[in-house]
Amino acid sequence: MEFIIVLIVVIVLCKVIGISNEILIMCGLGLIELAIIAMLLLFLYFCLHLLFTKSKKAEFVRTAKPEGGKFQVAYYLVDGVEYPCIFPRESGLAYKINKQCTVRYSKRLNKVYDIWSMLTCIIGLAFSIMAVYFSLKVLSMVAIY
Repeated sequence: MEFIIVLIVVIVLCKVIGISNEILIMCGLGLIELAIIAMLLLFLYFCLHLLFTKSKKAEFVRTAKPEGGKFQVAYYLVDGVEYPCIFPRESGLAYKINKQCTVRYSKRLNKVYDIWSMLTCIIGLAFSIMAVYFSLKVLSMVAIY
């Protein structure tokens, strides 16, 4: 809510100063583009990080909120030690307790990537690349006019 109020105040101040609607729209599109690029960089980081993880056999143990976390994550038992998944659990999927699976272990983050996290990274990277490409095309077309 505070964000919307700040946005309205900034827009009103810009209009008082005399900034045109076209410039405000281009600034808004530019901010959206920066958010899309940030999303691309986030997925790129996780995909590159995924390349440097080790494949391990694991057993799904439970789902719970980690300390200081907002979302439930899946926990896997790897070599007798319980590790949380790097991304929140998929709510539409039923995790089966004691199910054996293969995960990717990140020693640096002390977390694992399960199959759903790996798919999230790969699909997220593909879609964010497409989003950056198409949004830059739209920005370039709008800037011409």
